[in-house]
Amino acid sequence: MDTTSAAGDAGEDHGNQRDRRGRRASNGRRGNGNHRGKRPRRSWKGFTPEQLAERAASVPAIVYPDELPVTARRAEIAQAIEHNQVVIVAGETGSGKTTQIPKICLELGRGITGMIGHTQPRRIAARSVAERIADELGTRISSEGIVGYQVRFTEEVGARTLIKLMTDGILLAEIQSDPMLARYDTIIVDEAHERSLNIDFILGYLARLLPGRPDLKVVITSATIDSERFAEHFGTQLSRPAATGQGATGQAAPSSSGTGEEAAPPDAAALTARVPAPIIEVTGRTYPVEIRYRPLAADEPDDGEGAPGAAQAGSGHAAAPAEPGELTEAELDALTSPDPAVRAAARARREAVRASAAASASAPRPHGSRRGGEGEPRDQVTGILDAVDELLGAGPGDILVFLAGERDIRDTESALADHLGPRLAVDGRSRLPGGVEVVPLYSRLSAAEQHRVFEPHSTRRIVLATNVAETSLTVPGIRYVIDPGLARISRYSNRTKVQRLPIEPISQASANQRSGRCGRLADGIAIRLYSQADFDSRPQYTEPEILRTSLASVILQMAALGLGAVEDFPFIDAPDRRAVRDGIALLAEIGAIDPDGATRASGPRLTAVGRRLARLPIDPRLGRMLLEAGELGCAGEVLVIVAALSIQDVRERPVDKQEASDALHRRFADPTSDFLTYLNLWRYLRTQSRELSGSAFRRMCRAEFLHYLRVREWMDVHTQLRQMSRQLGLDTAPVELPTARAIRAAGAALAPGSHAAQIAHGDVAAAVVALGRSADTPDADAIHRSLLVGLLSNVGNWDERRREYAGARGTRFTIWPGSGLRRKTYDWVMTAELVETSRLFARTVAKVDERWIEEAAGRAGLLRRVYGEPYWSTRHGAAMVHEKVMLYGMTLVADRPSTLASVGTDSARQVAREMFIRSGLVEGGWHARHGFVERNRDLLEELGDVERRRREHGLLASDEALFDFYDDRLPDDIYGAADFDAWWKRERGRRPDLLDFTRELLLPGGDDATGYPDTWTQGDLTLGLEYVFEPGHPHDGVAVRVPIEVLGRLEPTGFDWLVPGMRPELVVATIRALPKRVRRQLVPAPDVGAQVWAVLREEYPTPPGASCPDTPFEEAFAAVVGRLRGVEIGDDDWAEAGQRLPDHLSIAFVALDARGKVLGRGKDLVALQRRLSGRTEEAVRSVVRGALAQAMEEAQARAGGSGGSRGSGKNDSKDHGRGHGRGRGKRAGTGARNGPSAGDGAGLAERAGLEDWPSGLAGLTGPDSSTIPTTVESAGRAGLVVRGYPALVASGGAKRLRPGGASGSGGRLAAQGSGARGSDSKGSAKKRAAKQGGAASGRQAPTGPAADLTILPDAVAQEREHPAGVIALALARTALPTGRITSRWSGKESLMLAASPYRSTEALVADLQLAAARAVAEQWASRTGRRLAEVRNGAAFTDLVAAMRAGLEDEVHRITLIVVRALEAKREVQKAVDEHTSLTLLTTLQEVREQAAGLIADGFVTATPASRLPHLPRYMTALAMRVERAASSPSAASQDAALAYQAREALAGVERARERAAALPPDAAREAALTEARWMLEELRVSLFAQTLGTSQKVSPQRITKLLATIP
Repeated sequence: MDTTSAAGDAGEDHGNQRDRRGRRASNGRRGNGNHRGKRPRRSWKGFTPEQLAERAASVPAIVYPDELPVTARRAEIAQAIEHNQVVIVAGETGSGKTTQIPKICLELGRGITGMIGHTQPRRIAARSVAERIADELGTRISSEGIVGYQVRFTEEVGARTLIKLMTDGILLAEIQSDPMLARYDTIIVDEAHERSLNIDFILGYLARLLPGRPDLKVVITSATIDSERFAEHFGTQLSRPAATGQGATGQAAPSSSGTGEEAAPPDAAALTARVPAPIIEVTGRTYPVEIRYRPLAADEPDDGEGAPGAAQAGSGHAAAPAEPGELTEAELDALTSPDPAVRAAARARREAVRASAAASASAPRPHGSRRGGEGEPRDQVTGILDAVDELLGAGPGDILVFLAGERDIRDTESALADHLGPRLAVDGRSRLPGGVEVVPLYSRLSAAEQHRVFEPHSTRRIVLATNVAETSLTVPGIRYVIDPGLARISRYSNRTKVQRLPIEPISQASANQRSGRCGRLADGIAIRLYSQADFDSRPQYTEPEILRTSLASVILQMAALGLGAVEDFPFIDAPDRRAVRDGIALLAEIGAIDPDGATRASGPRLTAVGRRLARLPIDPRLGRMLLEAGELGCAGEVLVIVAALSIQDVRERPVDKQEASDALHRRFADPTSDFLTYLNLWRYLRTQSRELSGSAFRRMCRAEFLHYLRVREWMDVHTQLRQMSRQLGLDTAPVELPTARAIRAAGAALAPGSHAAQIAHGDVAAAVVALGRSADTPDADAIHRSLLVGLLSNVGNWDERRREYAGARGTRFTIWPGSGLRRKTYDWVMTAELVETSRLFARTVAKVDERWIEEAAGRAGLLRRVYGEPYWSTRHGAAMVHEKVMLYGMTLVADRPSTLASVGTDSARQVAREMFIRSGLVEGGWHARHGFVERNRDLLEELGDVERRRREHGLLASDEALFDFYDDRLPDDIYGAADFDAWWKRERGRRPDLLDFTRELLLPGGDDATGYPDTWTQGDLTLGLEYVFEPGHPHDGVAVRVPIEVLGRLEPTGFDWLVPGMRPELVVATIRALPKRVRRQLVPAPDVGAQVWAVLREEYPTPPGASCPDTPFEEAFAAVVGRLRGVEIGDDDWAEAGQRLPDHLSIAFVALDARGKVLGRGKDLVALQRRLSGRTEEAVRSVVRGALAQAMEEAQARAGGSGGSRGSGKNDSKDHGRGHGRGRGKRAGTGARNGPSAGDGAGLAERAGLEDWPSGLAGLTGPDSSTIPTTVESAGRAGLVVRGYPALVASGGAKRLRPGGASGSGGRLAAQGSGARGSDSKGSAKKRAAKQGGAASGRQAPTGPAADLTILPDAVAQEREHPAGVIALALARTALPTGRITSRWSGKESLMLAASPYRSTEALVADLQLAAARAVAEQWASRTGRRLAEVRNGAAFTDLVAAMRAGLEDEVHRITLIVVRALEAKREVQKAVDEHTSLTLLTTLQEVREQAAGLIADGFVTATPASRLPHLPRYMTALAMRVERAASSPSAASQDAALAYQAREALAGVERARERAAALPPDAAREAALTEARWMLEELRVSLFAQTLGTSQKVSPQRITKLLATIP
């Protein structure tokens, strides 16, 4: 890597990096960018004898120019090369070493068996030197000639090539394919003084290679080389006493003085030391060079700091401590040093500088005196113009001006054009004599433009070049040189942890190199724009790049080149081992190297990411950010940020104007990210540079406290990185800039009189900030996630207790006061750098999500996970552990459940598999829905009942046997439910019974359960038996399951016999339970028991149809024992035996209600019957009443359903109050007098299909028998009182008015009532059947609005249903004809309504009238203050009918217009959906279709609450706006998905609330809250996707959640 290259030559430097990664550049074609297509290494077989002969014959006659100093020393140089393997030639610039040494080697016979490889640091130099050598040898450059060259993309080398010029990057690339460099017999490394990474790599590799290639000659040349260091590095170790004057090879070694005299004989110590390589020093030039110093500003007095380059402060490039308010890099490093002494000394020096500056400013100066006596400080361009004028008057000859970068070249070129005026020769043509042509020269010029510089010309030239022309490259005609003394030098900042390219003063060696470029044709003049004192204070040699670059970059490049471990590589200046470890750790953190192979002896192993990072010329951390941004689609934005982090902050904060500067900079601040602030500032600068001229832009930067030179550097770095990223396939599109229209809109939106409106360019600042927050730019989260991958060690978590951030490895920091986040306390932040002054500060900070940190650190393998003890999770169907996730000592996740298999170790997976089989499959701890699980469970239950009944452990297969069963059949990679489901989905198709248990497996001894019946029979009762085999448990033994209705009929006799299978045990246990005086006569108990049982079975058989003998057990047992053994057993003996008898040998009784719920349990049947007597009576009454109701309905059905008054079908209002109401059927209610009597008490006759207010019915009250009572009561058997709640329930065409739509009224509501639910449900079902039968026997069920007079089970149902029934009945009286309603529709309205989802116009009109009737009724209730639920008499109903007749038609028309608007909006929605077919919008379009269909469907007019109906058009418009917005850009689609997630989460919360409410008793308040939440969802969608439409109420996901939380 060329470490002193200018900004314009950065592409050349980085091209060299790509060359040494093994990319072959043949025929101008670019190699593959990755290593997948890498060819295998093949050893070079050498030249054939015929080729060797041809190569030897092609050597031309060699002539040396006599005027070159090297010519005079060529014999000495040839002798040194011939007798030594390494020779160092230190010759002045212009001495001819570059072109003559290859000819000397050729004359020595080198280049025949292998080529003479001649390296140059740059492509231009390689090509031009090849042309010069070919010209001197009288040949031409081609693949068939003896001189060739190879640079990136171009190769002119063939089988006859003897001398090959190339860049050092090409040679490094060839090392990968030819490690022994067998193609070469001589290597010439030119310009070694640059000490770039490329040169250091080559020199180190050659030092390692030379012992294995004794035939290889190495010549190292430079005009300003540190000869002794290089000679020592390539010295040889003496292996035997050396003869006088003999080197390590036994050949004479020339002296270092270059005089040709032999060296003095070594002493004894020298025999064991390294003998340095010989040095040939060539002095003298063809033409002398005069050095003139023309400093831009006079030297400042030395302040004791000795900072080199202080005189260059006026140039605008050098980082000098010029002003008290500015800090140089060195000063800032000292002020932020961790050493308190260093910080104190730096502060003292700073105060001294400020005091000196203040004194200097206040001191009076003589009139006319200038600073330093040389005039006011000049800028660099002015100094160059003055130097040009001076040299133009010195005589003919071209001028070479060295500049730091392309931008400097363009600025100087523009200034020279203005300065020269008519003398400027464009394209070498001038209208005036003495014309001057200005020609640029830098590496990124095209080949034609570069070649033009070297063509013959007649016009005088000024060549503006970067330091590409500093070494090897001899530009023809150059006589004069202007050297500003600056260059871009790659330097790694330990403070910012980034690789920077600052403009710094060059070393003495580089200055001499530049001066040596002139004086090639005549006596030369070199003007240095700095003082001689400044030159003398500069370092003698350029600092090696290995010591001023990030070792992470070095290690990365060495790994890419396969050069082994850094510690073992023979660098001339070895890096620090701790720095090497830090570099390896950083590369592992960003995923550039394989962590497992980081400490290999052969060096780290690169990953795919590392190979791509090696191609970027920036710090690997920043490069990793850029690569990640390419994956996340925000490479352009991250590229801007990376470039900003690579330079010093462009924002200035002068001490005396800090408030003003902060106010201007605050315009671009983002409250969550300083990185986004950089983006806003970049957009602002790019917009202003687009709109303003160069001078206006500079003035703007100065006025707004923006460092103009740093801004230019920012743009330069961005341009370089963008060019490099393109070669990696990154889409680094330019950052979006605001349009002129957006700027005008932003300016108009500024509040008049505000600070932003008053300052200049406030509209542009507001526009760029608004653009950054809009959906037209990449998501900020993606940008931050890209940056995070390179800043994982710079994250922190807020510590509330200590009010600071806890960072990596125990560090603690706070946010820098100048950050936009200084007043924020986000949970997690990341920072680009940490600076320590009085405390540790984080600069350039952004809020991050801890999930991003975990994801990025997990991919990098940096997380440390701590796991708790494993446990089984039924929900997940897997073994789980509690996981603690840590990164560099920071806790990311404190306690998170994770699957045990995810731990990743073999032992964890094995334990997870065992726990899944044992806990999930064997023990049933997994709620699987697979068929084999149900079958196995049923079989286990069935066969387990055998074990329980026989009361024997071990009959069933053990858990271990079942574990082995599953273990043999499941694959080894099954660790949980998810793995199992995936495997079983494939396997069950082939072997569906693979996992089915068999009877033989579960019950190896057979499943005989004879003697253990399932039921117990007593008289006409057959009761189920329950077996429990859990010794010690209260329920252990046999239990009879007794329904509560028959508990009173059950007698205790016979149950003392137990079941037949337990009787032998009962006999033996009874003997053992008897008092001792009795049982000792019955020993041994088992034998006596067997005899007694044999007799009992014989003499007391069980009668057919019974479960036990007729004789009680005690009586039978006593009789048999007395007869067999003569033992008498008294009552006291039985009482004692009953106390001592095991509990499981006495039957228990379990009383159950109709739903199987246990009401009571006990061994004493009589006591249980007494305790549950009330429940028993209630259950009996319920059953009897249900049976009676059923009998009444059957009797009425047999009578033909004629037991009541039936309406005549149609009548007008005069019929009201005269009959029973217009009904189409009837049914008898409780206590109805027209049917069989249910006992004394009042009742109410129910009616179905009423079309007018009922009157004259049994049970109605009031003077005219038209008042529906609030409750009715009926008396049942034993005085049981049953209470009902009469109500009108909407039916027929008005069913939609009911809460819940058109569902039936009786069954569902009755099931939710109180009392005997089971019998009531059955009775209600019978009543519904009777009603339907009655209706069928007469006329068809009404299709128009109607109501049913029904008795409901509770007041809640009455309150809910009655208002809808009243409205339905009122509408039945006032319904308008369809034609009358449609006559008011316009043609457009008719067409739109025809497209409604209703099946017909009549259905639409009916629904419109239902909605209008509901609205009119609600208005009437509000006006009269009377609730609809309280309308229970004919008078109130008549008043309501009158109000409805007056307002129904207008209300129908009003609702119709709303429906038309809603249908028009729906049409727009459908149009928007149909216009977009992108797959990225698939989810959005589907959701919009579903929501539109849910809002406007058949019956939507009535289904929509009256208060929400006017908002339907707005809801539909919002859906159309959502589609258009989502389709506007990919980022808008991503934002739509994020907003849709919020809406879905809110919807899920409402659905969960509805599910909970479904399991609870009905509640009007709960239903109202749920309805409100449902429509708040629609308002939420409007606020999320169409904010401009506004909402009817304040709404947010939090408000919906809060509302749901209040639902009882």
